[in-house]
Amino acid sequence: MHYNHTKFRISAYVAEFIKMAGFSAVTAKLFLALIFLQDQTEEGWPMFEGDEGSQDHFVLVAELRELGFPSKTRSSRFLRKPVAELVTIPGIFDHLEIAPNGRYLTWRFSANFFDVMADMEVYGLIDASEIALCQGKFGGSLLAQIPLHRKKRMSEFRLIGPSKGYKAQPGCVLPNLAPSQIERQLRPLLQSWADATGLSFAVLFVQEGALPGYTDVVIRMRHKETHWPEGRFTKRSVATRIWTVTPTRKAPVDDSAAITPGGPAFF
Repeated sequence: MHYNHTKFRISAYVAEFIKMAGFSAVTAKLFLALIFLQDQTEEGWPMFEGDEGSQDHFVLVAELRELGFPSKTRSSRFLRKPVAELVTIPGIFDHLEIAPNGRYLTWRFSANFFDVMADMEVYGLIDASEIALCQGKFGGSLLAQIPLHRKKRMSEFRLIGPSKGYKAQPGCVLPNLAPSQIERQLRPLLQSWADATGLSFAVLFVQEGALPGYTDVVIRMRHKETHWPEGRFTKRSVATRIWTVTPTRKAPVDDSAAITPGGPAFF
């Protein structure tokens, strides 16, 4: 499939929402694929005024397969769960539906979602090829957060809890994380990112509550344009557990892949 361009932006708010919503990988993948495909339309991401609204668009299931969805089946069944999950969240789509013949998907983003996508003071730039890297439990969070933070001088982000400037949901309780279980889930995903982009990662399990136990995961990134002071990339407190991931082969880092950045109902 020929695209006008392969890079697309998501606002910092959308990146945070994807992380905190806890989407399955296939749901996050579909969400971000539709954001990319919206960017390919003649309409794009306009800023609406008055009663003007978005238009309906469609994408062939075959085209979604080219963006990293299952390719071994001609069925659209793999879309049923992510579509069902996305339509239950208020404020994202006015319309999202699989065609009766299963050959294509139609969507229309809400005016509310256009508003939050218009706030691009801080944003991440994603290449469409990276959508295929969205796998496993933390796939959506990584696909949203890595592009948002990778061009910082000292790139890092929180994987579980809210980022700086965002509040936790009312009644939110700090988790007690199981490091071995999370490492089994997270390490292969980060290895895929490292091999595809040339990034190196340091993964820190941190303890921030009043009781013993790890409460969040901080992921640091390093590449040729980051500026970590000597020893700082893997520096940690005594209570912090750390492991690292490095590329198993050389891969060029796209210098234009991000811009330095400054579940729950979507609102």
